[in-house]
Amino acid sequence: MHRDHQAIVNLFGGHAPLCLSFESNSDDDYTVRHLKQRINALTNVDVADQSFSTMGGRPLTDDHVMFENDSSSPVIFNMSLRLLGGKGGFGSMLRAQGGRMNAQKTTNFEACRDLQGRRIRTVNDSKK
Repeated sequence: MHRDHQAIVNLFGGHAPLCLSFESNSDDDYTVRHLKQRINALTNVDVADQSFSTMGGRPLTDDHVMFENDSSSPVIFNMSLRLLGGKGGFGSMLRAQGGRMNAQKTTNFEACRDLQGRRIRTVNDSKK
């Protein structure tokens, strides 16, 4: 008696998980690439845009073997999408701005309060 391997894929955006079965009597090992092709056939999400990880958050490559042991329990994967974009130089702008902000050290502490809760400006005015 042979049992098919099962993979449960948690999809993105609150969609219901998919349960996929793979034949266990096949000679080749099923990889994440096979899983991506099955997901593409079912959801029309491009293979290049799919990214998979384990339940522990470890990212998986296309050559990762999905069913490494002969366990009858299903294997669970998380699917996410690769999106266009990135920081686009915003990080370098922040670093440059931060350097200018640090250069402007203030010596005016009159708006601060002392240990009794009085403003330093008020204490200095009363001393004058």
